[in-house]
Amino acid sequence: MQKDILLTDLKLRDINPVICGREDCRPGHAFGPAVRFYWLLHYVVHGHGVFHSGGKSYPVRAGQFFVIRPFEVTEYQADSQEPWEYIWIGFTAGMSLPEKLQTTNVFTSHRCGRIFSSLLDAEAMQEGRELYLCGKIHQILSQILQEEKSEPDYVELAKNYIESNYMKNISILELARKLNLNRSYFSSLFHKKTGKSPQQYLTDYRMEKASQLMVEYGYTPGQASLSTGYADIFSFSRMFKRHFGVSPTEYCQNRR
Repeated sequence: MQKDILLTDLKLRDINPVICGREDCRPGHAFGPAVRFYWLLHYVVHGHGVFHSGGKSYPVRAGQFFVIRPFEVTEYQADSQEPWEYIWIGFTAGMSLPEKLQTTNVFTSHRCGRIFSSLLDAEAMQEGRELYLCGKIHQILSQILQEEKSEPDYVELAKNYIESNYMKNISILELARKLNLNRSYFSSLFHKKTGKSPQQYLTDYRMEKASQLMVEYGYTPGQASLSTGYADIFSFSRMFKRHFGVSPTEYCQNRR
């Protein structure tokens, strides 16, 4: 039995859902060869079958989903003894998708299974089906990215935190704890990738922002100090002179 959720093509730019549904297939039920203009993911809830793509065959079982890419010739068939039941979602994409989605034909992901199951909730919605499904597709893509990397990029997470919170009283020890890392290991990892310690990166970033505030936007050294995490103007001036070789006042006069 096949159940389609009717959708309106909103022509959304990044992720645009175009088709969604569920089917409990008959034994040996097959589809294809066929070509589509959109991405199509099938998550197998029960049973199993075979997916054919690029001249190769891939057995697919419950807890896995197979990927049909735009303009690829594919074919798939349910098992004759234990036919599959699957949920599908099709979408066009104007944004960059996870690299693994571009190269992998079959994924194993029980976590994605919960997301695929929730796609069917769209059927009960009178309005907003497409936006709801758009959010669910982003969740699937996010899960693929999480499983694509065995370990997060701690240094990029730390850099982004520093660059977003430099005006606050940042503790490198607390930052390491946020990342669930030992401080010594975190500092070594950070230095290896950036050539600086986390504390030096924070200081340099603050000094560059202070310079920008004073020279480009006309803030006083006192205002720049408070805006870059220094409650004490004397500590700020000392650190600024150590970084640029001159006091904040002299620096502004020279640059102007």
